[in-house]
Amino acid sequence: MEDLLDRLTGIYSFGDAEKGGRIWYEALTRRKVIAESWDGAFFFRLDKNVKTLGRGTVLSDEGIIRDYPHINRVVHLENGIRRNLKGEYYVEEKVDGYNIRIASLSGKVLAFSRGGFVCPFSTDRMAEFIDCDRFFRENPSLVLCCEVAGPGNPYNVESPPYIDEDVRFFVFDIMEKDTGRLLPVGERYRLIDEYGLPGVEVFGLFTPGDADRVRELVLRLDRERREGVVMKPVGDGARFIKYVTPYSHIHDLMVGSRIIKDLSPGYYTKRIAMAAFSLKELGLDARSRAAELGAALVLPIMEVQDDVLGGRAIDEVFSIRMRNPVNIDRLFEHLKRSPVDIAVDSREKSGEYYLVRFRRIYRKATSFVKSGLRGSTFID
Repeated sequence: MEDLLDRLTGIYSFGDAEKGGRIWYEALTRRKVIAESWDGAFFFRLDKNVKTLGRGTVLSDEGIIRDYPHINRVVHLENGIRRNLKGEYYVEEKVDGYNIRIASLSGKVLAFSRGGFVCPFSTDRMAEFIDCDRFFRENPSLVLCCEVAGPGNPYNVESPPYIDEDVRFFVFDIMEKDTGRLLPVGERYRLIDEYGLPGVEVFGLFTPGDADRVRELVLRLDRERREGVVMKPVGDGARFIKYVTPYSHIHDLMVGSRIIKDLSPGYYTKRIAMAAFSLKELGLDARSRAAELGAALVLPIMEVQDDVLGGRAIDEVFSIRMRNPVNIDRLFEHLKRSPVDIAVDSREKSGEYYLVRFRRIYRKATSFVKSGLRGSTFID
């Protein structure tokens, strides 16, 4: 631990070496900072907040890869725009996937999860979508913030409707190392064009008086079964806000209800409330949508009872493509950190890819349904 303490104190002393030493000693003893490596690239991962550095921050000799800031959500679109957006802003698609930060570290380009782990799947596949060598050779101090989405991802069963198979990468922000500053939207668009980066869909430039235009856009995205929008002011350092479609709220409830007991009660109540806000404001047929919401909550729980009665565990099935067999093993090691079990059904070479099929098994949800069907009692 002394070697780690010396390195951390020497590089990140918060302006005072003695004070910095005390901060890092406390962080190490409380397991807030973890030493990690990947193919000769060494770094530290923050497992909890340390002073001004948030969980998921990556520390290395080449700089700090800050945790990505959470975007505030609004539940009333018009009033949210009026209250939070004072000047011109761009509206972009909120893509239904998972979040990574891609950065250069010790001569390697790695994709980091929100928790600061190297994501084996994203690291394995990103070169197919992004010219990482050129971008980071010319911009070593920048970090690409991306969403990875599609039915071939290893984490989420949800997927945008316009991706029929496999996955796609979407650059939705570009961040500076050390400061964590997000580049202004216009500068990001310029870099996306210059380097041919895959960006999220941009719906145009709006003003605070354009709430009706944004509302019509949200209604279209709802019909198209897409997740929502992110509104990003033109100025540097401005605060972003996001708004999610009623479809997405109800779809999340349908997916989550299958694994009931593996998600917190707040997961359900928050989405029910947000769906109610958006249905009222958008003027949608509340009765038909309420029926969809009820079906999303009830039908999956009825269906998994049949699975359990048939002797099967409640699970989610994933089919993915990867190039490097070493990264496949790394992925499953990474997935073991989650509170669910992993069962690999198949793994075979097909052309340039390895095709892997596996299941995430939800023991807690299975046990809850099984005990309920057996007549067990519980206290509520």
